[in-house]
Amino acid sequence: MRFTLPILAYATPFLVLGAAVLRRYLSRKRERGLTRFSGGPGRAWADPGFHLGRVKATEVLFLASLACLLISAAGPLVFKPAQQSELRGIPYMIALDASRSMLAGDVRPSRWSAATNSLDRFLTDSKGDRVGLITFSGVAYLNAPLTFDMVALRMMLRYLDPNAIEDPGSSLASAIERGARYFATNQISPRLLVVVSDGEDLAGNPLEVARRLHREMGLEICTIGVGTAAGARVPLNRPGSSAKNSFGQEVVSRLNEGNLQRLAAVTNGRFYRLGDHGEGLDSLRKDVLSPMAESAARADLRQYRPLFQIPLALGLVGIGGILWIGAERRRRHQPHRPIYLPAKNL
Repeated sequence: MRFTLPILAYATPFLVLGAAVLRRYLSRKRERGLTRFSGGPGRAWADPGFHLGRVKATEVLFLASLACLLISAAGPLVFKPAQQSELRGIPYMIALDASRSMLAGDVRPSRWSAATNSLDRFLTDSKGDRVGLITFSGVAYLNAPLTFDMVALRMMLRYLDPNAIEDPGSSLASAIERGARYFATNQISPRLLVVVSDGEDLAGNPLEVARRLHREMGLEICTIGVGTAAGARVPLNRPGSSAKNSFGQEVVSRLNEGNLQRLAAVTNGRFYRLGDHGEGLDSLRKDVLSPMAESAARADLRQYRPLFQIPLALGLVGIGGILWIGAERRRRHQPHRPIYLPAKNL
């Protein structure tokens, strides 16, 4: 629970205690004045005839009503989550390129090892986020839905191997469509897809797909480039062998930085180079994920609803109870006693 005026809420116990002390002081002052007027508390005419139980009940109701009215004035707010906010934290999907070109050695020890090691460190530092994993080559697969379990995701990265994937080629469009379909099916917002790839695409038109899904679903794509412009040969399973094209020439895979930049630009995302130690992922967290977390926190504040009605109603009920009790209006019956005055000397 939050308060619009938290200072007033924190001061309420002290204000109620001060009111109790002040009320007690005024009551004693009244009793002393009555004693001076009547000649002493033992005099029959000095008893005002108030019901002690009614007086005590009035004291309790007065202090309770004052506390409720002060709490109501402080503006209590209760958190009421929206129906679609079942998933907490920052939700985003990681689409990891698992095509054979990721085995190229232009980044030591290989593009795949550099990417998975950097992602392992990145996931270790992810606190409170919900992260999912998609791997793609010619076809995209959902390996893990959004989860808080970073240990499971890191373990999954260790067992993934491009050599074990039978789908040839590399299709960025399939990864984008798979991520967007998951977000839409589960009604998750915001919709952020982080593509970790060398940028090579051998099928489809990823730019058109990304532009359409951004327009229709609000999908945002950030890209992490793995590899170098110089490139390297694409190895095969056999030691010392490399992939060759239809002309018998060795296939050299290069980082297609322009393709990844355009892919991010059409969805208002950002492009980063992976770097030697995963600096690109660190920049992604600083520039994109941290602002998303702040935005989500502000959205949570908007989901707080006012709750002043309940303490206000209790305070008014207490005031009504004080009026109904009428401690100073209703007095106990006292028998009439004659008053004897001293005789004057004649």
